[in-house]
Amino acid sequence: MAKKKYIETGQCIWCLKKEPEVSFFNKPHTISKKLGATNIGFDICDNCNHFFGKIDRTQKYPMSVELAFKEILNIMRLLLKNDLNKDTYKSFKSTYFSYHHSKSTIVINKTFKLNPYFIGSLTRQFKKGIYETFLQEYHRETKNGLDKRFDSIRKFVRYDIGNLPVYFLDNNGVHLVEENIDNISFHFPENVLNQIDDFGFYTMLIYSNVFFLEVTPRAELSREIFLKKESKEMIGSGFIYTQLRTLEYITDMDFTLRKLYEKK
Repeated sequence: MAKKKYIETGQCIWCLKKEPEVSFFNKPHTISKKLGATNIGFDICDNCNHFFGKIDRTQKYPMSVELAFKEILNIMRLLLKNDLNKDTYKSFKSTYFSYHHSKSTIVINKTFKLNPYFIGSLTRQFKKGIYETFLQEYHRETKNGLDKRFDSIRKFVRYDIGNLPVYFLDNNGVHLVEENIDNISFHFPENVLNQIDDFGFYTMLIYSNVFFLEVTPRAELSREIFLKKESKEMIGSGFIYTQLRTLEYITDMDFTLRKLYEKK
């Protein structure tokens, strides 16, 4: 029996290589399975699939795209589930954080360094993780991930070229949690595809966080108008979101949900 291949077009959406130069045998999760996600994609070659999860041991602070992405979001996922009295964790394995179940508190491990180089590296890898997730989920749903409009994403995420911005709305400590908190996924109905075509932006909602991604070159032309309009509509009275910010450092985000617990 032939081994299953995870292909649709037969060309990798990241390195753009085809068989037999690359293979497509490894199951490609479009979102880190360590976040509980189960979506399986295609046209992500085994080399690129391995690359995103591989920790670079040559760096001063070894980390990977997947590690940075899941570390930050898993903390939020855990605290939100605990706040909802769902299946809370009595044990929690993390590279950078420890969770004290009895007190429902997060403790930062010694591996998390409060110096600019570490924070900068973690932020860059996290941003790559967001854009990686976008393109893989987009391709899973539309099969159009090879579009040349996404070349800047390929360069940034796969080859560390450039620096795509990530914008987010500051949360006021009010979290409206998605029903699929244990199995997140992203969908691309007509209005979302139109937003990408017309403005070059994709709006990503994950664990009550709103991120705006510049996914095509068109975003550079529409940035000011789009961000002003979208953020104004979503902020409204300021009950949930307070202001639009650019993600410069991962510590700009309230990923430990401090504001939520301060309200209690």
